[in-house]
Amino acid sequence: MKYIERPEYMQRLLDLMGTPDIKIITGVRRSGKSELMKAYIRKIIETQPDANIIYVDLY
Repeated sequence: MKYIERPEYMQRLLDLMGTPDIKIITGVRRSGKSELMKAYIRKIIETQPDANIIYVDLY
């Protein structure tokens, strides 16, 4: 499967990093929400290796 980067959405998430806001990603089925969240988690781990992250995949 080909990975499609979504720099606008990623930048919006990165701008909210460090805020107490809850991040919710919504959209139609198979639009890349999970992959965007996984990429966001990778970015967090790069900048904060000791971050506590809980990711629940409800498949």
